[in-house]
Amino acid sequence: MKNLNEKIINQQTRLAAEVLETMTPHVLEHRHPADRVLLRFFKSRRELGSRDRRFLSECFFSYFRWLGWTRPLGLKPLEAAALSWLLDRTDLHVALQADAKPGWEPLGGKTLDEKRAALAGWFPKFQGLEKAALIFPEFGKAVDFPSGGEDLFYETLQLRPPTWLRLRDESFKQTLTEAAIAYKEHSHAPGVISIDAGTSLGKLGHGGQFEVQDVASQAVAMIAAPALGSDWWDACAGAGGKTVQMADLIGHDGKILATDIRAEALHECKKRARAGGISNVRMQLHDLARDKPFTKEFDGVLVDAPCSGWGTWSRNPDARWRTDPRDPAQKRNLQVKMLHNAAQCVKSGGVLVYAVCTFTREETTGVLERFLAEHPGFALDPFVHPLTGEPSAGSLQIWPWEGPADGMFIARLRKA
Repeated sequence: MKNLNEKIINQQTRLAAEVLETMTPHVLEHRHPADRVLLRFFKSRRELGSRDRRFLSECFFSYFRWLGWTRPLGLKPLEAAALSWLLDRTDLHVALQADAKPGWEPLGGKTLDEKRAALAGWFPKFQGLEKAALIFPEFGKAVDFPSGGEDLFYETLQLRPPTWLRLRDESFKQTLTEAAIAYKEHSHAPGVISIDAGTSLGKLGHGGQFEVQDVASQAVAMIAAPALGSDWWDACAGAGGKTVQMADLIGHDGKILATDIRAEALHECKKRARAGGISNVRMQLHDLARDKPFTKEFDGVLVDAPCSGWGTWSRNPDARWRTDPRDPAQKRNLQVKMLHNAAQCVKSGGVLVYAVCTFTREETTGVLERFLAEHPGFALDPFVHPLTGEPSAGSLQIWPWEGPADGMFIARLRKA
């Protein structure tokens, strides 16, 4: 970054201004995910190299991460981007230096209270802005935090989470070492490692050696724990992260049916399975909420249901500004219906797993309690928490600060 010449620096400054001014409305007004908005921008500017793309991505996501504090200050887009960068890091990108005010200093590594104190000294308008301003006002009414959890949540919310990998080949750790990429092994889950956010693995060409998958997402398949040779249905497979993980667990003699309502998601799932050398997964379009349940029964069914997605806000900071506070209540009825339809396809003695990447009361314990009340043939099935080794009565909430990871609720139910 220090070696960039003035022409490149000026170009990156202009690009950052263009992205912030033209792309931000697509996120805030039209509620398009920031990563897709950026991808469209990059496709329209194919001359941009990896250095420019990386800078623009980090600038854009940092801008949304701190929008709740920078927006009330009345800053211009590039000024807000420079301040957001300083809040995130221990330096300032040269392309943003001209828009930083005298006296602004890097605040990366400091606590939220320390950052609040610094901003209060720099901006008279900042007085009175609390941590809760980083999220929409109705948020607190929907979540039951454990003791001390709310402060931990806000601290984690404003940090870039690491990139989590699920190793399919332990030798990949040696590949990382040779590429001078530092990694950390999970303290309890074997084959799970993390690397710094933003680290590029594209040049390593994994060839099925690893999957990029959040550790909370990995915990879902660990809790499902499909037996070798068993027959499972992944009813909301999406791009197939959990599908591929379960396929690794059941072995070549087992079978998985992966369904989703989106053909493009199943196409990605198929590519993922093929890259991993997996041949025992069958794909099929299916709407779990509206289509008739299958007549076939399975050893286990996984319902990784559509949800409000509040558990992904650290990884997708723009999502908190695209969220409708009514989402949890609207998603709850859909989730109950999906569980009801999936339950009809579970064999006697089989397993039904419910997962949502959120922590709202309505979508987690609320859905679980309603389902159990309406389906007395199912009961919670105790398991060991795969990320801590602690016993669970059959359901658990993974909080964002526990990874750091996505917030994820998981319940395992057994049919009598």
